[in-house]
Amino acid sequence: MTTEISVEEMEAARNRTSSLIHNTPIMKSEKIDDKVGAKVLFKCEHLQKTGSFKARGALNSAILAKEQNAKGVIAHSSGNHGQALAWAAQKVGLPCTIVVPKNAPNSKVEGMKEYNADVVFCEPTMSSRESTCAEMAEKLGYYYVDPHNCVTMINGHAIGGGGFAASVAFLIGNLRPDIEVYLVEPEEKNLANLLENGIQCASETLNTIADGVRVAHVGSLCEPILKKYCTRTVVSVKEEEIRDALKLIWTRTKQRIEPTAALAFAGVLYHKPDHVKKALVILCGGNVDTDYVIN
Repeated sequence: MTTEISVEEMEAARNRTSSLIHNTPIMKSEKIDDKVGAKVLFKCEHLQKTGSFKARGALNSAILAKEQNAKGVIAHSSGNHGQALAWAAQKVGLPCTIVVPKNAPNSKVEGMKEYNADVVFCEPTMSSRESTCAEMAEKLGYYYVDPHNCVTMINGHAIGGGGFAASVAFLIGNLRPDIEVYLVEPEEKNLANLLENGIQCASETLNTIADGVRVAHVGSLCEPILKKYCTRTVVSVKEEEIRDALKLIWTRTKQRIEPTAALAFAGVLYHKPDHVKKALVILCGGNVDTDYVIN
């Protein structure tokens, strides 16, 4: 199995997975363009298989695990990664176990079960997720697919958690260095302090509406990539800004994305640099509980 993050491996992953992955559309809204004061394009990865971009890396990982005669695959996830890996494992014929924090959204847990994953609950901390997953992986003899710090996931995500940002930053930085890649985060994460000073967030998990990015720490594979390409393009947003961005997408594009998918647009809506006249926002996921209401 590959241990290298490279443009060549990203292209190989695309070829390996393209027959089972959607070519998701790009949408736009004149009303949003007028409000932002720039042209905004939305890459609709919430319409991807399993409802998020995670299907790309998960399928790449599952295919490669199958080629290595893995007994099964296992991961810890608050939702989208777990659903994606369960779907991918089902596609290639491998059993799958997902370790899930007790506070994960119900719709995402049910999604994992619908793809025949065995779900094991743990406490909602990173240490509990990792220790429970490691214990189960050893017990079952399954191949571990890290949701944030995995070469095959990062190579697979390049659609063109830290893993997604690193994928996009690496690919764009190598193929189109004239394009700036901005990282939008909940303000509690303080990613700039890590990239500039090497200091990780003091918390394990974040208290944010964007449940897909509650993991506070950046993986060791992702950190050097983000330092190289994005040190000066980190944008922090407030919780009310994420809510406002979510409302605007729901009402103007009629796309019911999840709160995490509104994170990047919040950065454009409230903190767009004046020199940026055209922005591509990746809507990363659409797995939201059916009774979810924006407060």
